[in-house]
Amino acid sequence: MNKMNHETIFDIIDPKAVTADELYGCMNPKTKEWKDGVMSVMMRDMNKNNGVYKAHHKYKWIILDGDVDPEWIESLNTVMDDNKVLTLVSQERIPMTPPMRLILEVSNLRNATPATVSRGGVLFINDNDVGWKPYFDSWLSKYKKSDEFAENVFTLALTNYINDSFIDDMKQRDHIAPVCDMSQVQTLTTIIDFLCEQLHSIKAQHEHIKKLKTEAKEDELKLIYEGFFIFAMMWAYGGSLDEDKISFNGLIRGLSMAKIKFPEKGQCFDYFYDPIVGDWVHWDTIVEEYDRDYDGLFNNLVVPTTETTRQRFLLNIHTVKKKGMLYVGTAGTGKTTIIKDYFTTLDKEKTLNAGISFNSYTDSKEL
Repeated sequence: MNKMNHETIFDIIDPKAVTADELYGCMNPKTKEWKDGVMSVMMRDMNKNNGVYKAHHKYKWIILDGDVDPEWIESLNTVMDDNKVLTLVSQERIPMTPPMRLILEVSNLRNATPATVSRGGVLFINDNDVGWKPYFDSWLSKYKKSDEFAENVFTLALTNYINDSFIDDMKQRDHIAPVCDMSQVQTLTTIIDFLCEQLHSIKAQHEHIKKLKTEAKEDELKLIYEGFFIFAMMWAYGGSLDEDKISFNGLIRGLSMAKIKFPEKGQCFDYFYDPIVGDWVHWDTIVEEYDRDYDGLFNNLVVPTTETTRQRFLLNIHTVKKKGMLYVGTAGTGKTTIIKDYFTTLDKEKTLNAGISFNSYTDSKEL
């Protein structure tokens, strides 16, 4: 929109994250005092060009990104029909001005009423028609400009490894939490980006790559990029598996080329690809020594292990690349401990962290 000189501003709301009263506003039954909601404030500010909303904005979008159900959507009926007016309990009426737009972005309409469907212009985008390949192609384009050799290796690796049969196989497996194709591909590209950046930021790796390029050892260089791809693929698609990691281990080992074959001992998750060694290296080799002189609180004591080392590595990748990461597991598996231990390694001048405990009584107001 901005490239077309149509200056645009938008705000995103998840209507299911708050109650209907918090979304539209409510009247205190005792004091009769009116308290505004998220939607009422946003629409009023857009209507009157308050705050960040200006008269010169060509479009002002409100994006409602969340499940549709009668609990909140029915209150928008007068906004979505020809009236285009939001009527609040306080008797205030907020009309939609010509620049204002409303878009509902949902995965399905299972809980929507016919009234809602008839009022909204429904555009169905089939994920099988779009899929994750355009995202991957867009990601590859930056390597085409900066490192054409890497781009060719990643394109070939995608063709060889992540085909329709592989995707279908992963959908049949039991995951600890629901995952979608797009999130897996985003994880894949995030890990590859980080590993490729390390080739230039870590002195030893940079000098090794420079030497391979000078000596025109393209086969060895190809194996490095392919090793990165397999490592990223291993965690992007296998990291969320529940009890199916043994058969997935066999699948990844079968995909790996003979020249960079995994050691027979253990699972593929026990190894990372070292570009200098040019082979798979066990996480045990880089586990830090236990600090015997530790004098802090006993509750904060973490003994480094293979598991904490690789989890810290994966956490660091997502932190550096500014991507979210979700830990799923039962109580006592060390999720919080690993994360808190990772925070101790970060620069406290540049990084802040806060812990929020949730339970079944936590509502949006308390949060």
